[in-house]
Amino acid sequence: MEQGKKEWISNSRVLATVCVVLLHVASSALYKYNQVPNFHWWIGNVYDSFVRFSVPLFLMITGTLLLGKQYAYPIFLKRKVLRILLPFVFWTAIYIVYNFIEPPQFNGKLASQSNFWWILQQAKNGSSYHLWYMYMLLGIYITIPLFANIIAKVRKLYLELFLLIWVLFISLSASYTSNSNFEWNLWYYMGYLGYVVLGYYLSTINTKSKRILSIAVVTFFIGLFITVYGTYYYTDKIGLFYKNYYSYLIPNVLLMAASVYVLLKNGDIKLNGVFKSARNIIDKHSYGIYLSHILVLNYLIMYGIDWDLIHPLIGIPLTTIITLIVSVVIVYLISKIPFGKYISG
Repeated sequence: MEQGKKEWISNSRVLATVCVVLLHVASSALYKYNQVPNFHWWIGNVYDSFVRFSVPLFLMITGTLLLGKQYAYPIFLKRKVLRILLPFVFWTAIYIVYNFIEPPQFNGKLASQSNFWWILQQAKNGSSYHLWYMYMLLGIYITIPLFANIIAKVRKLYLELFLLIWVLFISLSASYTSNSNFEWNLWYYMGYLGYVVLGYYLSTINTKSKRILSIAVVTFFIGLFITVYGTYYYTDKIGLFYKNYYSYLIPNVLLMAASVYVLLKNGDIKLNGVFKSARNIIDKHSYGIYLSHILVLNYLIMYGIDWDLIHPLIGIPLTTIITLIVSVVIVYLISKIPFGKYISG
């Protein structure tokens, strides 16, 4: 990968990693509508809405790096799929143990056969709510060699037609896919596959002009406004947190994700000193951070370190930073034990 491309891809991956952690820190406030001061809820809503592009950005990076090439299926499975599968299995087991120990209904005892089926259900549906992404990503990775071989041969016009159909699909869909529940159906994968193709497409066209960058800024804030206000409007209307505008398969989030991608690709952001070192550390351990950060966050919350620490304006970014640091340390330490680098992420 050429140096310029490597730089903005690293920046994009790190931004997505930090934002997905911040997203999960801020989300706790949103379920407390009418239970916390309205201003505090609004802070959580704005923070969370602002970073909704994080997961789509991960997928667009995947498309940029993996599509447009041709792969032999067995080699791809060994080099790519196995590399994300082993850490996923390891952290799934960790979360199963955590879920078994922490909830009082189990009391740390594997007492009956029904607990065995509970473990199977945990493995099938995700032992932590953020692991839905891994089931979806593995499904997409399995199809990558096929799509990559096709896309490497098709004309740009057909790629644009695919993206147009995809945008129409998510725009006209009556019910948006939940972000926290894995679903075993084709449409679930096709919805997210669109971001993979979009990332590849945007990486192949020239978007470096002041006009395009200005449009990207405007469309980002249009998407942000729709997300923030739409979430508030329907939450206030029903009296409970309404999360449909947070779905990743919805036009307002698509606008934000595509805009951020274009800005990062053409922003020419160069980091130096401590900022570059921090970027490189997070970049190297981004997968492990994603897998481990919910466990870290759960324990921080037990000790009162969460979104409303001091004040939400401070508590959300501060808890995000602490979660990132602890996650990096854990992943780094695991990677240093024998064979740990294969499972740490």
